[in-house]
Amino acid sequence: MRHPEHDDHLEERWLFEAMLECYLPLVAVLDALSPYNPARLTLSLSPSLVAMLDDALLRARFERHLDRLDALCVSLRDDELPRPALDAHVAALRHARLTWSRIGGDLPGAFARLAREGRLSLWTTALTHALLPLFTAQPWFIDAQVALAVATHTRRFGAAPEGFWLPECGIAPGVDVALADHGLYATVLESHALLYGHPRPPDATARPVVTPAGVACFGRDVDAAAAVWSREAGYPSNPIYRDFHEDVGYRAPLSRLKDFLAADGSRSPTGIKLWRVTDHQGSPKQPWNPTLARSLALAHARDFADRCARRLDALSQRGVAGPVIVAPYDAELFGHWWFEGTTFLAGLLAALGPRAITPTDYLSRYGSLPRVVPNASTWGEGGHLARWVHPSTTGMLRAVDDSVRALAASAVGPAARRQCLRELMLMAASDWPFLVRGDTAADYARSRVEDHRAAFLALLSGADPAARSRRYGWPADDVLDDVLAGAVW
Repeated sequence: MRHPEHDDHLEERWLFEAMLECYLPLVAVLDALSPYNPARLTLSLSPSLVAMLDDALLRARFERHLDRLDALCVSLRDDELPRPALDAHVAALRHARLTWSRIGGDLPGAFARLAREGRLSLWTTALTHALLPLFTAQPWFIDAQVALAVATHTRRFGAAPEGFWLPECGIAPGVDVALADHGLYATVLESHALLYGHPRPPDATARPVVTPAGVACFGRDVDAAAAVWSREAGYPSNPIYRDFHEDVGYRAPLSRLKDFLAADGSRSPTGIKLWRVTDHQGSPKQPWNPTLARSLALAHARDFADRCARRLDALSQRGVAGPVIVAPYDAELFGHWWFEGTTFLAGLLAALGPRAITPTDYLSRYGSLPRVVPNASTWGEGGHLARWVHPSTTGMLRAVDDSVRALAASAVGPAARRQCLRELMLMAASDWPFLVRGDTAADYARSRVEDHRAAFLALLSGADPAARSRRYGWPADDVLDDVLAGAVW
C-alpha cells in the first residue's frame, strides 16, 4: 500500500494500524522479556511489508497518523465517552511513540536486532504473497516468488531466512521443490495437509514430516488454533475484551473526525475503540475496562500454557517421541484484531520459558522425520482454495495467469522485463482475490489488478519503463537481474 499520488489514502491506514497496534508493541514485548527467559518466537515478515516499513514516505505518513490520533484523543476528552478506555488509548499511543523513537523508526532493524539476540527466528514468504498452488503449471513463477523473497530478505537482514511461510498455507506438488532449491527447509501447513497426506503421518500433527524434496512441514495444531480463533470459545470472544468493530468513528460528532472521514465525507474507523465485546446474549455495548481486560489476558495466557503442557505430557505418555504443538497466527491478531493480544503474548512467553521454541530449534534437536507427500490444500474457508478461487475472482485470476504466460514467452529488453516482472508480482498478490471474495475493499482490489495489468501490457508493447519504475522500484534492479538470469523461460 503506497500511494504518493494521494495525500491521504484510506488503504494506507491498514499499514499504520498494524505498525501502531501490532509491530511496535511486539518489539516492546520482546525487549521487555527477562534476559534469563530463553523463549523464542518465529516471525514471518513478507518482503512487501518490509519494503513498506522501510519506505520514507510511509514512515512520515505514519508519524502524521500518530499526530492525528493524539489530536483526536484530546478532542474526545470533552465528550461523554468512557474515560478509562480513552486514557488507555492515550497510554498506548505514548508507549508506541516511545518505542518508535527508541528504534529510530526502523522496525525491520529492530526485528533484525531481536533475531541476533536470539529472541526471533525470522522467516520470509513469497515476494508478494502470491498463492503458489495457482502457478504449478508455470514453475518458473513460483521459483521467482521464492528466489526474490530470499534475496530481498537476505539483503535487508544480513542473513538468510530460517524458514518460509507459504502464503495462505498453500501447498501443492512441486511447491516444496522451489523451497528446497533456495535452501528453505521448514514451513507450516494446515492440519489437514498432514492428516490427509500420503502416507498418513503416524503422529498426525504432533510431529513434523518431511516432503520428497526434503522440506520439513509442521502441521497447525487444531486445539491451539481453536483456543484463540474460535468465534464461540476463543479467548478474544470474551465479553471483557475490547471490541474491534465498535469505533468512535461511528459515534463521535463529525466535527471531531475531520482527519478520519472517507473521501466522500462518510464515517470510517479511527482505531479508537472504547467499548467491550458484546456478550453472546446480545446485550447493549458496555464501556471497555482496560484494567480488567489486561488481568484476563494474563489469566488466559497461563491457561493456554497449562493446556499445552498437559497435552504434550499426554502425547509423550502415548509414546510420541518429541511431540510439539505448532500454533501459528496472523501477527496482527496480537494488538490489532485482539487489542489485549500483546499482553496475552507477553504472559504466554513468560509462562512457557524454554518450552517456547521455533521450528528450526525443533529440527536441530530431533531428526528421522517420516516422509510424507502433503495433501494439496490451504487454510481458510473450505481448506482448498475456495476463498481465492471463486466465480467472482475468475476474471482477475485469468488476467494474472495470462500475464505469467505472456512474460515467459516475451522477448522485451532487460529494463522492460524487470518492470514487467514487478507489475506481474504485484498483480499476483493473494490479497486481491481475497478482498474481492470477501467484498471488503473489492473495488480497490480490482483497480490494483487492472492498474498493474494495464502497465504490464503497455511495457510488453514497448512503453518506456522509467515512469513506472519511479513508483514501483522494488525489488532492486540487481536483485531482479540475478533472478531473471537464472529463470527458466
